[in-house]
Amino acid sequence: MQAFTIKDFWQRRLPGYSGQNLTLIPGWQCIRSGLNTFVEAPLESSSETENAISADSSPLILVSAPGAVGKSTLARQIAFNCWAIYLDLAVAAPVGGNTISGGIYKCGLSASWQGNAVAIMIDGLDEARLRVTQEAYEAFLGDVADLSINRSVPTVLFGRTGAVQDAYLAFALRNVSVPILEIGYYNSDSAVEFAMARIRDTKPDRASEQTERIAVSGLINGLRNQTHTDGNRFAGYAPVLQAVADCVRQSTNPQAVVSDIESGNTPVGLEKITTAILNRERSKLDSLAFSNPSVAGTLYLQDEQLHRLAARIYGVTPPEAPRMSPKDAEIYNAALETWVGEHPFLDGTSQQSSSSVFDAVISAWAIKNGDQALSNKVLLREIARGVAANPFFSEFYKTETEDGLSNFMNPSHVGIFYNSLRAGLSLGENASLIIGSDEDAEEPEEALRAEIEITLTRRGEESPHILSFVTDQTNPILLGPHVENVDVSTRYATVSVGSGAEATFVSPVTIQCANLQIMAERVIVEKSTEENRTVNLEADTFDGDRISVVPILRGDVDFSVSWPGSRAYPWTAFASEPTQITDPREQEALRRFRKFIISFRSHSKGSLARFRDKIEHARMTKGCGSDVLGALVREGVLSLHGEMYHLDPSILANITGASYHNCVRRQYSERTIDFIRSVLN
Repeated sequence: MQAFTIKDFWQRRLPGYSGQNLTLIPGWQCIRSGLNTFVEAPLESSSETENAISADSSPLILVSAPGAVGKSTLARQIAFNCWAIYLDLAVAAPVGGNTISGGIYKCGLSASWQGNAVAIMIDGLDEARLRVTQEAYEAFLGDVADLSINRSVPTVLFGRTGAVQDAYLAFALRNVSVPILEIGYYNSDSAVEFAMARIRDTKPDRASEQTERIAVSGLINGLRNQTHTDGNRFAGYAPVLQAVADCVRQSTNPQAVVSDIESGNTPVGLEKITTAILNRERSKLDSLAFSNPSVAGTLYLQDEQLHRLAARIYGVTPPEAPRMSPKDAEIYNAALETWVGEHPFLDGTSQQSSSSVFDAVISAWAIKNGDQALSNKVLLREIARGVAANPFFSEFYKTETEDGLSNFMNPSHVGIFYNSLRAGLSLGENASLIIGSDEDAEEPEEALRAEIEITLTRRGEESPHILSFVTDQTNPILLGPHVENVDVSTRYATVSVGSGAEATFVSPVTIQCANLQIMAERVIVEKSTEENRTVNLEADTFDGDRISVVPILRGDVDFSVSWPGSRAYPWTAFASEPTQITDPREQEALRRFRKFIISFRSHSKGSLARFRDKIEHARMTKGCGSDVLGALVREGVLSLHGEMYHLDPSILANITGASYHNCVRRQYSERTIDFIRSVLN
């Protein structure tokens, strides 16, 4: 497979603009210096777009990667090496129909653009999408396409996996074929070079480089062995390698790190590496001459460090130090003035974290352990990130024990955790979230409990990864402004979606709850690459007072809503009424039938599958459920292969007259009702 390196590809395709005296507007830059620490990550053509035009001739190129892989670093380095213009959409004015055409004119680039003498690296598709309406964003992509389509020099757009997929589909709707190049993870050798470049940058004069290299290599190999099923995904992730570099760089005795590795005491695992950094920071206490030496044992522990870092980042009051003498307090406070500001988890120049890994360590700790003011600030920031979530948050978030439940997750944290997992997906990978409760539970404690199931389908792996948790319905389930591949069926819960201007639902989505809140000004409904194109929202009560415009549908998506007042504007065209059944036995059988059908999610392309233990669970088969399941299996609607049941939509329609979409909406044909009656007789 072709490797798209700066030397062999980008310098050949880009013209090397050398214009002078430009009047650059905010966000538009000429990058005049490269990074001393830059180590090129693998960049290859995505297998998901095999039929697209070749990147060797395309006037548009999309560059994709999961969150925090290094898209901006690569974009800036290409711009530096190839003398291209770098456009940072996170800094530029909000995008619209004249973003590129107007920027080219205002920057004095019109003649160079017309003469194919300049290229533009457009970075930050994710940030741009979050700042404007859907129409403005689509107009921006249209402007890019119209200006670029007949040029020999490519315009290059960089974004996270989801944003690039959206742009690819938007260009396809304009009949513009665009290749996608995907940034990969560092292999063993390049991972070591990445970490060593960062150590050299901060410690240029030292005599221990060979020992540091051995330590770095040992830590990376340990991570790779611990996560061998992920290949380079984890041990080749740039922020992880930055944490490894920090761990070795801060050691006053790199040989001790090597000795620990050789003795098997090395800190293997990302959490252990970050903990080692925190412990090393705490060793600074040894330099303080307290009048009461025993007080040092209570100071600058891991929790205190993280609390102080979170307080600085989020602007809240730092924790009080333990009681000590006024003299010792003066010594300690003076040290903290320096230590906290220079902590390796901070960037040293602002009140922000120095990497996405350390940001995740701090925010995951704070959201679980901080007081209400701090926890709420973290919650609001993280949930608002949506598709721009931190992919490492889920690595450091710890579920807590509640009443003997070792997997308990606060319902307000569900969306943050799920979005973090999605942020780490590459092209061709998938994640789904299911939250369900037992509708038949009689005990209050059981009735309020809900189960969480997150399924991760990795590229190249036959079986999906399943993450299971429990939560409750006493607090709102927060999903954030971007809801994708989600199924919520909770009898008593409040589900809250969105923050800001828009709430986006990407199929398949089914939400059925007691109270649905959409905290946004408008709703966007999109069809994903999944076969299932259903988005159904159903609630006993609805809170969406900020919404005053009709929802916008993108693609062939089946959107329906059902709640008191859903036939009023702006929901009129999407209101759905369930079929009314009067016979209690038929009602119960249809409810069981529906639960079986809508429980199936796509775990791989073209396959609607569900694990056997989920389908045969007592909650599904109680009452007449076992009879309904037996009938579906006999008729071939469901078939058991190994540990998974598979649903055949064609047989479902032919035998029962039902479809997934109709079951979601509780709209049943006479054929479906007749099928249910045959099961009961």
